[in-house]
Amino acid sequence: MISARRERRAQPGKPGGSCHCGVIEAKQDLDSSELELHAYERLAGLFASLLSEQTLESLLSTLGDAVEELVPCSGLILSELNEADRTMMPLVSRGSPLGTEVLKAAMVAHGSVNGSLSLFRDEDYGPFSDSEIRFIRRLADAAALALDSSKARARLAQLAQTDDLTGAMNRRGFFEAAERELARATRDGSETALLVVDVDDLKAVNDRHGHSVGDALLIQVAQTLTRRTRRGDIIGRLGGDEFAVVLPGAGVDAAENLAHELESLLRHSAIETDAGLLVPSASVGVAISDGKRTGVVRLLARADVDMYRRKRKRKGL
Repeated sequence: MISARRERRAQPGKPGGSCHCGVIEAKQDLDSSELELHAYERLAGLFASLLSEQTLESLLSTLGDAVEELVPCSGLILSELNEADRTMMPLVSRGSPLGTEVLKAAMVAHGSVNGSLSLFRDEDYGPFSDSEIRFIRRLADAAALALDSSKARARLAQLAQTDDLTGAMNRRGFFEAAERELARATRDGSETALLVVDVDDLKAVNDRHGHSVGDALLIQVAQTLTRRTRRGDIIGRLGGDEFAVVLPGAGVDAAENLAHELESLLRHSAIETDAGLLVPSASVGVAISDGKRTGVVRLLARADVDMYRRKRKRKGL
């Protein structure tokens, strides 16, 4: 159940500035019932707007703007519940939280609290009215559902771009992230490296040991890539036995060194099978963008050529 309460604080010194939340002066001549009707009409349109927001940042901005417009206050805090330790983490903070009057409303979606909305008033505003308390409860309802919806959309978007087996980005997610990074590198005139990692003899492993061992091999390769790359590097499984890694800001020397290191790390790892230990191996190709506009497809093609050259050289072909 949504809760809202008023708190009376001992009057502090004059807060250093306020957010001047509230109904605009042109409406001051309306009586309280007309103001309340205006607020609920605004809330009806706001709810649809909140559910359509595509990012958490835009959702929070819209919520903060709505409170500032409709409820006179000197400050506000909108918080999200941290599921790990059950504490409230502020997402939006505007104005001063030092008012003598405090109105708090729990944000509840589908029977569970997922945040709270707190409003503050200094002595210039007076206590919160019953109609304002009712309205904030309704606004907290809308905010809770919108926040829950935004998080669900984010989870679905992540799942849609994640490879189920390895946890790396899938082909679609990798291409989108890589194109964004290459566009950024073009604007900045910076280098970007791309590695193609081809797992050797995966079909033979599946035929001899079964697909469960082949899956374990792919998972180990993905984990090796994750451990050895930096935060911000982009790792994707392009399909079957092929992975790719985008290294923002990396030049040819850094990329070549990492390619050799990845091949060595995999050769020194092992997977247990019924027939004994299986030592994985992979061939890694390198391609470099020099700051000029280069698409992912072109870089992948160049890295593929380099990867097959290395594979033939290692096999003495």
